[in-house]
Amino acid sequence: MHEFSIVEALVQRILSEVRKQGDPRVDSIHFRRGSAFSEPALVQAFEVLARDTPLEKARLVIEILNRDFTCPRCGHSQVVQSDDLVGHMFVCPGCGYVEEIDEAHDLELLSVRVA
Repeated sequence: MHEFSIVEALVQRILSEVRKQGDPRVDSIHFRRGSAFSEPALVQAFEVLARDTPLEKARLVIEILNRDFTCPRCGHSQVVQSDDLVGHMFVCPGCGYVEEIDEAHDLELLSVRVA
């Protein structure tokens, strides 16, 4: 589960910053995830990693980064959703052209709010 290692790195980064501020309780954490990044896996990994830390009671705000796609072959255009992906590949429904969607698996930390 690649999500776990990505969330682990972000949790460690947040904890490092929080500890510099004297370990205040964190109220909320705002993420943006790629359309192929599993939200249930993100939440589960966060809950496990945040246990017994200042992050434990933080509210997660998760938004989805969807990507606009325009096929270079046939011109078909749409917003790529997670259901449209095979792994990190998108197959154009108009002509079968295959496009790699790298940012589909991204997870970006947008903000951390402390008490």
